[in-house]
Amino acid sequence: MNEGKDMEKKNLILSSIFILLSISLSYLYLFRENQQNKNIYEKIEAGKHVNYLVVGDSIGRSSGASDQEHKWFTLLEKHLHEKYDGTFNRHLVVQSGATAFEGLYKLKNRVINHPIDIVFIVFGENDRKYMNSMDFSRFYQSLIEEIIIRFPSAELITITESSLDNDEFIKVINRISEKYHATNIDMRVPFKKSGLSSNQLTKDLVHPNDLGYSLYTTEIEKNIENSIEINKPVLTSILQTDQLTSIPMYTKHTYKTIDSSFKLKDHHFTTSKIGASIEFEFKGSFLGVNVIRSEKGGMVDVFIDDQFVTTLSLWWPFKKERSLYVSSGLSEGEHIVKFQVSLNKSKYNISNEHLFQISSIITNKR
Repeated sequence: MNEGKDMEKKNLILSSIFILLSISLSYLYLFRENQQNKNIYEKIEAGKHVNYLVVGDSIGRSSGASDQEHKWFTLLEKHLHEKYDGTFNRHLVVQSGATAFEGLYKLKNRVINHPIDIVFIVFGENDRKYMNSMDFSRFYQSLIEEIIIRFPSAELITITESSLDNDEFIKVINRISEKYHATNIDMRVPFKKSGLSSNQLTKDLVHPNDLGYSLYTTEIEKNIENSIEINKPVLTSILQTDQLTSIPMYTKHTYKTIDSSFKLKDHHFTTSKIGASIEFEFKGSFLGVNVIRSEKGGMVDVFIDDQFVTTLSLWWPFKKERSLYVSSGLSEGEHIVKFQVSLNKSKYNISNEHLFQISSIITNKR
């Protein structure tokens, strides 16, 4: 009889422990879900861990800063940590000289396994040199849509660079920012309000110096703090991702014809012979090219369907793989592009070489 009561007592205790454990696990699950569902501003205010992404050009990567500690994103992390005690995990898809075209291509080919809370988009200054505002709008919008598709809960902050003086490109950034509920921060404003000259705020009249980047940091920090104060919602989450279509970008390695001087080195067809050319067949309305830029890089003339399109400079102060924009607005049919080593070269190339290293082309049709 006593044994039966003891067994009942043990079962009751075990059941109680199981119920308490289940309740505890449920609360833990709900707590973790609540933390995960916090938006970027709630996370910062609560001192939580934040993952952020920068997709941009040389200003996006803080070129011009004297050292790592004076880069705008390093300063931003430091200031926010000091005020709110959170931690920050930085992801960079940045490249000096990049356009929105290259940013889109690099992002599409970059694996980021962390959930991203906020994305900074920094383009425009280089784009205006290589494309018109209509082409820029196409790639900039596609970049925004690619980000939203991949990180649907992330806050978007678009940066109008302090050096950008092209009104049409500025209008594109503002229009697309508004369309996709991104917060635009115009860095021309704090530069103008400072009362300081471009010589005082930049390294080379384009890239901010340490003082210039401190203005970037202050402006972004002010925006974040204001968003925390007003409990700003992240509106990108209301967009229907199934209605967004980022431009497809395909890489084609097979060529049509090639000069005998080209040698395959490190997966790149390489030559320094003036006049040497390589041709690719492709379909699609735009074209880009994967090349290596280096201190010995030459210049390459580009012809599409026998029509001269542009000349690409492959000089760079150090060796770097690049995905360069070539042309847009092509018919969707078949085309042939020819890359031909030019007699000319950059004034910065002091070598005797006209090096041309190409691996593939980029287009929107297979």
